[in-house]
Amino acid sequence: MMDILFTRLLLWKKKAVSMLFWLLLPVVGTSLFITTVSTIEEDSKVPIGIISEDNTELASELINSVEASELVRVSKYSVEQALYELEKHELDSVFVIHDGFEKAILSGKRNNLISSYRTELSFAYSPVKELIVSLVQEESGRAKVANFILNMNEEYKGEDNWTWEEVNEKSKEIQVDENLLNTSFSYSNTNEPVDNPSLLSWDTWGIWAILSLLSALFLSDWIIREKSLAVTNRFSFIKMTRFSYYFKNIVCYFLLFFLFDLISITVFTIYLNEAFSISFLFVIVTFRVMLCLLTFSLAQCFRKTGVFYGFSILITLILAVISGTIIPILPQSNMIELLNPLQAFLKGDLTILWNITGIITITMVLIRKETSNA
Repeated sequence: MMDILFTRLLLWKKKAVSMLFWLLLPVVGTSLFITTVSTIEEDSKVPIGIISEDNTELASELINSVEASELVRVSKYSVEQALYELEKHELDSVFVIHDGFEKAILSGKRNNLISSYRTELSFAYSPVKELIVSLVQEESGRAKVANFILNMNEEYKGEDNWTWEEVNEKSKEIQVDENLLNTSFSYSNTNEPVDNPSLLSWDTWGIWAILSLLSALFLSDWIIREKSLAVTNRFSFIKMTRFSYYFKNIVCYFLLFFLFDLISITVFTIYLNEAFSISFLFVIVTFRVMLCLLTFSLAQCFRKTGVFYGFSILITLILAVISGTIIPILPQSNMIELLNPLQAFLKGDLTILWNITGIITITMVLIRKETSNA
């Protein structure tokens, strides 16, 4: 094994630049992609201004709810500054929470609570207005329920002396626990509902899996190069069998890949705030084993590296599409999931079926070669 490792190190040293490029592609490419997309999504939020004339808790809660929306980017201004920014088209629209907002909400009023300003270029005014109106109606409905409960408690002389704040907090707890204001939906021919659907809901490990497949394929070109007659003749002069030779080389590549997988885990955990567990480490191990087996099997089918590179790009793009990594809204069927070698990893499961398939394929190929060259 040490002889094989030493030989591989000599070969890797001659093409260190290309080796490092493909080994670092998954972690660097994924990090750059996720960072860029996050920046674009942040910049694509609708800029709005909010002016609060009512310094009360309900007004603050409304502003916090608007800021929590993924649709808008909220800035707080004075009236003069907000209107100036609106005239410069730095803001899409401006909303003013009038003085007495909390008092009006507690008394059940819903009219003339908020004023708005817009221009002829306010393209997102309507959806933002509907968002704010829905949040105001939510607060108004909660206040109405709280007042009703307190009046009922007072009228029937209940033993529990609840305050308005306690009733309001309890209603919020029920809203969260019962998921009253959220809906789940599923696409046709799917069984599991999708929570918080998004057209561009990029998965860090999904992007990493696609790039890892591409890098593993391109680094498997050594198999094609060593199929040449000048290289295969050496098997007549070495003690190890062809099966042992290739098996030890696959182990060397697996260890090399896994070292950079650990780097990916560290980078994603620290800089992208991805969750990590020991069980997920085993998921990555089985996925990496599958990649080593799969790429070896595919490389055995080619005699020219140029054709293999083109095939590698094509198969990577196909798997990226059918996996839903590039187009998350693409419906998945049981047949597609079964034929997709990345599916188990993307679901967070151990890659078992394709590992068994890879082991059987490699064993048959190497035994056949061993027999034909005996």
